[in-house]
Amino acid sequence: MDGLANGLKRLDAAQTTEQLIDALWDLRDSAYDEPERWRTFTAEDLLQRLTSALERDDAVEPAIEVPAPALGQALARALDPQPRDRSRSSDQAPGAEEQQ
Repeated sequence: MDGLANGLKRLDAAQTTEQLIDALWDLRDSAYDEPERWRTFTAEDLLQRLTSALERDDAVEPAIEVPAPALGQALARALDPQPRDRSRSSDQAPGAEEQQ
């Protein structure tokens, strides 16, 4: 089975955070090893498909229940074009938490 298919299969079957992370790493490896398969997949595609999956019509298929704060924080970190340490508040000086 190819990396993309394997990663998607594992992602769909993930029951734990560890399994989810492993599946995402498989997909990342696929994107690295087979970039031609991922070239037409854009951020817009990802966000559109993710939003559609999360807001499914309950009459047709139940929406996916996710811990919103955890998903929101993970996506914010993943999509930030300028990653930074989010553990500090913006008004706290670097190193201030160690001095308290």
